[in-house]
Amino acid sequence: MSDTLIELTAMPLIDNLLTLYKVDRQVRSLRSRVESAQIYLNVQNRLMTEIGVEQAESNLKRKQHKANISNIETEIGAVDVRIEHLREELNQAINDKQYSALLAEMNTIKVHRKAFEDEELIEMSAVEDLDANLADISQRLEEREKVTKVASKELKVREAEIAEQLAELETEREAAAAVIPESVLDEFESLADDYDGESMAAVEIIDLKRREYSCTSCSLRLPLDSITSMLGNKDAHVKCVSCDRILFLEAESREAIAPADT
Repeated sequence: MSDTLIELTAMPLIDNLLTLYKVDRQVRSLRSRVESAQIYLNVQNRLMTEIGVEQAESNLKRKQHKANISNIETEIGAVDVRIEHLREELNQAINDKQYSALLAEMNTIKVHRKAFEDEELIEMSAVEDLDANLADISQRLEEREKVTKVASKELKVREAEIAEQLAELETEREAAAAVIPESVLDEFESLADDYDGESMAAVEIIDLKRREYSCTSCSLRLPLDSITSMLGNKDAHVKCVSCDRILFLEAESREAIAPADT
């Protein structure tokens, strides 16, 4: 057993909890520096993905419009062949009735050709719009890639900066946690997670003569029984009746309160 662990074992429970509380907050503070950088990087990656999806969808739409244009051009080509064939038949018409029928068919086909041309213009306009949109997407994607690279570099820098100190603190935290009963440790861990590391709260003296005290975290009054329990047994862990945090008395408060309760 290490000297540090022997020292902690000999300490009252509330003092061990305070030791754990202080080192736990330092660990969480260091981790938060990395976590904030990781969150920022995750946001950039998500935005990159969203832009990529937008780009893929626009490319698919462009491909569809280009396919439509190709189909229309095929249709126009077929119409042109038919018109040319009708012109030849017009030149060979043997009577007015035949000529009129062929001319009517040609005019109808020309109307259809005009409709195909109008449709092709709409499709080409859509392609132009998509090309402009894709150019904008490419620019945004390029800018976002630069931001993402910077965010990734910043994360690595922060991880490197805190690695040694974090390893030392995590070792200290493990030692501090090792001497605390499992059930109490479970409560502490749960509160630390719920309150972002603020699992404990000091007792504030509101009016010493009237024996009025409050929790420094939630500012609500504490029953006198809670203070009496804390003064009477350092191995008891007393929780705030309102916010449920584990309470502790700072040295100055303990010295101020103890004479009043003797």
